[in-house]
Amino acid sequence: LTFEQEVEDIVKRGVEEDVKPDNIAMEVNGRKFAHDRTFGQCAQVILISMLRTMPVAAARKEAFACVQKLIKKWRALLGKFARSIEDQKGCLVALEAFVLDESWAKHKMMMPIAKTLYDQDIVEEEAVLGWATEAEERGQKALVKECKTLIDYLQQESEDDDEDDDEE
Repeated sequence: LTFEQEVEDIVKRGVEEDVKPDNIAMEVNGRKFAHDRTFGQCAQVILISMLRTMPVAAARKEAFACVQKLIKKWRALLGKFARSIEDQKGCLVALEAFVLDESWAKHKMMMPIAKTLYDQDIVEEEAVLGWATEAEERGQKALVKECKTLIDYLQQESEDDDEDDDEE
């Protein structure tokens, strides 16, 4: 089995059997060292494996509710591996393929998932904004456009923080 298959099996079993996040993290860490992988590579596989446990929803609202519940429940696991800004951007890049898959594309899930990851403190503002810039350069303009509301909000937050710093 490849690293990705092993981690996907661990995460899938963990989600289905409601295994504690710390126990899943320990197993994934073992695979990380055995295959000489980074925390970011683990985070990417964990996120996508976790999302793949969702049944394909008929409606966007249903899909979004399922994503929110899943990410909230497993945020501790994701947080252990999506440590740096680069790790977090890697998760968003990995997410691109998931949301563009034919079974999910109609729901336009990039923004809801990215926002939930941000709201749950799994990805930081800098990671989302960095992903958006790099995604534009890679030609993923439609996904960046889909996330425009979130990106605009984060840019405004960033500007407000800069103004607060200037006032001090």
